[in-house]
Formats: sequence, C-alpha cells, structure tokens
Amino acid sequence: MKSGAFLLLSLLLITACGKDEPTTYVVPKQPAPPQAAPGMMGAQSDMEAVTAAHAAMAAQAPAGPGYTSTLPEGWAEVPGTGMRKVSYTIPGTSIDFYLISLAMGDLPSNVNRWRGQVALAPASAEEIGQAVQTLAIEGHPSSYIEIYNEEGGKGIIAAIVPVEPQYWYFTAKGSVDELKAHAGAIRTFLESLKIN
Repeated sequence: MKSGAFLLLSLLLITACGKDEPTTYVVPKQPAPPQAAPGMMGAQSDMEAVTAAHAAMAAQAPAGPGYTSTLPEGWAEVPGTGMRKVSYTIPGTSIDFYLISLAMGDLPSNVNRWRGQVALAPASAEEIGQAVQTLAIEGHPSSYIEIYNEEGGKGIIAAIVPVEPQYWYFTAKGSVDELKAHAGAIRTFLESLKIN
C-alpha cells in the first residue's frame, strides 16, 4: 500500500515538472523628473521673468550711456557692468557713483528704498516732496535728492532723469562727509548732461 502511494506521488511530481510555470519579471521604476524644492517654483519663475526683462531693456538701451557730459577734474568714466550703464570714480573717495536705466520712475518708493539703504525710516510723501529738488537737464525735469544718515555716517545722492520710455537713475553712495564734500561737483556734472 505504501509503495502504491509512493508510486502515485512520484507520477504526480513528474507530471507537474513538465508543465510551464508562470514567469515573473521585475521592471525597475522610471526615476521621477527632478522638481524644484517646495516654495521655489514661484521664485524661479520670478527670477526668469526679471532676467528676461533686464535682457529686453539692455537690448533697447543705446550702446553708450546715451549722453555726453563734462566730467569734473580728476573724475574717470568706467564702462558699466551688469545693470550699470556706466560708473564714475571720484579721486580720493570711496563714493560709488553709477547710472542704471529702468522702465519705471516712481519717486516715493525709490526715495524710501534709498533711505532704507542708509538705515533711515521711510518718509511720508509730503516729506519727500520737500526734500526733492527739480533739476532741468536738457529740458527734462529731473528729481534730485540728498539723503544723509548723520548718525550712521552713510548717505546717498540720487537723481532720476526721465528719458522716455526709460528713466535714468544716477546714484552716488558713500560716507556723509565724502558726499557732502562732492555734492556740488555731482550736481554740476548732472546739469552738464547733453542727451544724445
């Protein structure tokens, strides 16, 4: 009896071994495309938009600064880099004086931005109106302001010249003492501009 059961079991095993068994394949997962870190997608898009806007402005800007001027004695003109169309060195100082060109010319927000750069609180529209002077630069009524933080020792002298469709921003940054000593020369330079 035992030998019969053994024989039957052996026949079943032999029969089963001849059948095809299902084959299983393992397919590796495709890696997901890289994604920006959370919260960075908007910043990346904004940066791309700003870069494109700067490139468009640079394409529209004239090759040179777009004007001629009379440089005060000892000053030197330095070709611009980045957004700067041109920079100026003033001998014996560390004043950073340069020109950029933008498509916007909002006076109050720019003045308050400059005030923030020298650690001053924002000013009201009325205070800004009293502090800003108007220069006539070749028929272009231009805004001129001197901002000094006496306690912090830093200051900015700035002028916004509307040369439609652009606005030219002349900005001189440095110590209060140096800026006050050269404010007259900076203003004379600005008033000497002859727009091409």
